[in-house]
Amino acid sequence: MTTPVVVWWVWVAFAVANLVDLAVQGSAVHFVLRIAAILAVITGIVYALALRPRVVAGPAGVEIVNPFRVHRVPWAVIKQVDTGDWVRVHHTRDGMPATDVEAPGKTIECWALYIPARMKRRESLGISRPLPGAYYKASRMLGQRHSVPESSRMPTEAQRLAALPPARAIAVSLEARATKARGRVAVEPAPPVTAAWSWQPIAAVLVPVVALLIILLA
Repeated sequence: MTTPVVVWWVWVAFAVANLVDLAVQGSAVHFVLRIAAILAVITGIVYALALRPRVVAGPAGVEIVNPFRVHRVPWAVIKQVDTGDWVRVHHTRDGMPATDVEAPGKTIECWALYIPARMKRRESLGISRPLPGAYYKASRMLGQRHSVPESSRMPTEAQRLAALPPARAIAVSLEARATKARGRVAVEPAPPVTAAWSWQPIAAVLVPVVALLIILLA
């Protein structure tokens, strides 16, 4: 999604400008360190919440990178992909195939793919307009490569995706791939879903916090 990336770079520019301004003014060292530590804490948070989240669809399944956790979900265990405030991936647990309707399940929300409040308001009013960005992203998810068609020349499915918010269009594409995988599911158990903490964003937040506490107590 474009907005979080824009927020990240706007914040980086703001932080750098503030540090340069402090250096030019020749402020006291302790004051500069305190402000730099505060900026570093906020930079770590913005990195974790805005720049880091993403969703990667590969041959084996979906990798969902959230601010501090990474989930890897094989296609064969995905029961459904839908949207709430975020795109949600519903999957079975313990390697049970998604075709097993009684298998216990779990839901993962994709921080990278959210439905903007503005788009929700438009939908509640019944307003819809073509969104080429959604078409491109959905096509890329499906592994399609082709030039940009005019709206009137788009296939019916492409026109439907183009009218959706980008996150919903990607959810539809992910669901289509998961449905194909369910149709090819084998008898043996599917690969398990894995989830792991990511220490890089955790360190990006905690290290500046510790540094700020040391500076404030010094």
